[in-house]
Amino acid sequence: MKGYGKTSDWWTFGTLLYEMMVGIPPFYNQNQSLMFQLIRDSEVKFPSRPPLSDEAKDIIKKLLVKDPHKRLGANGSEEIKGHPWFSKVDW
Repeated sequence: MKGYGKTSDWWTFGTLLYEMMVGIPPFYNQNQSLMFQLIRDSEVKFPSRPPLSDEAKDIIKKLLVKDPHKRLGANGSEEIKGHPWFSKVDW
């Protein structure tokens, strides 16, 4: 059995950011089987409304990378804190 690490938390953070900014989950579909397929096989897409900044889109894309070893945060939280989307945050 394969366990989950911190990178699954970063995936969840990416879905949370997307939902807070867009209003629905990133791979939402009323058909649950199709939604699971979208999560597994699709790249995240952004609607034209509401408009998101390039930095917001970038951090979400990097948090929703399928391969957990390539996902933003795989090498620690400093990767995420250093992302341009957080540039105005005084950690």
